Amino acid sequence: MGSKGRRLSYSTAFKIEVVNYAEKHGNWAAERHFGSPPTEKMIREWRKQRKDLIITDKSKKTLCSCAPKWPKLEEYVKNWIIDHRKNGIAVSTKVILIEARRLAIEMSITDFAGTASWCERFMRRNGLCMRTKTTIAQKLPHEYERKIIEFHKYVINMRKKLCFEIGQLGNMDEVPLTFDVPLNKTVDVKGAKTIMIKTSGNEKMCYTVVLACCADGTKLPSLLIFKRKMLPKDVIPHGIYVHVHSKGWMDGWMDGEGMKL
Repeated sequence: MGSKGRRLSYSTAFKIEVVNYAEKHGNWAAERHFGSPPTEKMIREWRKQRKDLIITDKSKKTLCSCAPKWPKLEEYVKNWIIDHRKNGIAVSTKVILIEARRLAIEMSITDFAGTASWCERFMRRNGLCMRTKTTIAQKLPHEYERKIIEFHKYVINMRKKLCFEIGQLGNMDEVPLTFDVPLNKTVDVKGAKTIMIKTSGNEKMCYTVVLACCADGTKLPSLLIFKRKMLPKDVIPHGIYVHVHSKGWMDGWMDGEGMKL
């Protein structure tokens, strides 16, 4: 407990550092070296948990899950999952349980039930979770930090040179949207051969929303760009600007009539 009654927590990496120091110089020396807390009693408990601390995620502050009862089995299952994912093969929890039960029989483990709760604990201990299929993630360039610093310096120098306010510095982006996003799943009778879902027919009609904000936090009104030649005759809500473009997106400055300059 701290001086104001707050519970103190320490990362696993810090605990391992204290334990390594205590094993060389003793618990009391570790308390004097790192300060109190951690106390000698805490260090004594951490030394008992040394094996669990080594295999735990170093960013965690508590040993939330108990040590595995069948560590060799879990190691094989984890390696099996990693090998399958390297080859792009999908792995479900049911497949994990089937493989774990098969390995348990080969390893002559008789008390392994292979339940769903074991699979949940196994995944939590090994940093695994269910994921949705994605496209290949974009990788940042190796020198992105240097480029960010150079960009910041460029903006600062331009502000000094041209003497413009921070509120005159903005950032914008275009977001493509559709008029309708129909559901792909529905509740229906079991055994039905054909599953039909009615739509508005506008799920393939797109428009562009331009969002922008200033460096001082000011949000600018939204800009909608429709793929058409004439502005719609409908009443436009206040705070929204509407323009038209032959391709449905922005490729230059636009005037008040919606035509590109």
